[in-house]
Amino acid sequence: MSHARSPEIPRAEQVCVAHGKSAPTAPRRVLGAARAVVQTVRRGVVVQANEAAMMMSTVAMVPLRLLGGGYDTAASGSLPTVRALTASTTRPVLLVHGFAGTKSSLALVAHALNARGMTVEAMSYPPLGMSVKQLAERVIAEVERILVATGTDKVHLVGHSLGGVVIAHAIADSRLTGRVDTVITLGSPFGGSPWAGVLPFAEIVRELRAGSPLLRRLASTPVPDGVRWLSLTAAFDIVVPGVRAVPPYAQVETITFEGVGHLGMLVNRQVIGCIAAELCAQEPATAAEAPMRPLPSAS
Repeated sequence: MSHARSPEIPRAEQVCVAHGKSAPTAPRRVLGAARAVVQTVRRGVVVQANEAAMMMSTVAMVPLRLLGGGYDTAASGSLPTVRALTASTTRPVLLVHGFAGTKSSLALVAHALNARGMTVEAMSYPPLGMSVKQLAERVIAEVERILVATGTDKVHLVGHSLGGVVIAHAIADSRLTGRVDTVITLGSPFGGSPWAGVLPFAEIVRELRAGSPLLRRLASTPVPDGVRWLSLTAAFDIVVPGVRAVPPYAQVETITFEGVGHLGMLVNRQVIGCIAAELCAQEPATAAEAPMRPLPSAS
């Protein structure tokens, strides 16, 4: 008959226990926890350094784009014709960049979707001189144009930062009822951005302050029937931190990516892979490998 035997405790540990002291493993645990904290802080510093560099580059290019016509301010009627789809079952995608961005801001997303056979369009707009309502009108016109050109019934909409707020405003309009399949927003300030007071003279920035009339109105507007909404947020986002990037709707799905910031989402392989997988219904959700944690939807 066999007997279970408890592991022997080394004599040094017996002495420690007898005197009410922690075993030698306790310091190791403390040291391990300290190392984890240091690694997290170090990773955060690197991420924010990259974010700062990307932010400065974006801001520095704004004057050049304004002078050189780098922003598309044309009316929908003069926009280029959309290439027809090769497969009628594939729905086109419209990309909407964030504040001070351009079409190229979402270039890697567009490339990933094109590689999977999807038709991708992107709209551009200047950082100043327009309101969210005006930009939403642009989105509506773009959607109508794309649907006519491609002969499809619905589009997918992807918006980063301010672009996601613009999309939310657009889909609340009855003209897009039944015309939008999936909405994906990345770091969009539905709860406002703490940085929105930096440019108090710009109407479009004032609209992104926490509790602004625009954001309150959007929060009280339900998600249209038939629209699936996925919100992607970044753990190291200091432009739109935490639940501020979560749309205030119970039916919205939220995924938070670790080790990435606000602008870093635009170039992060795992984020881009997630977008591509979600929009390609025939593809499995391969982005499950990404280190992520769910956030509760804002009430």
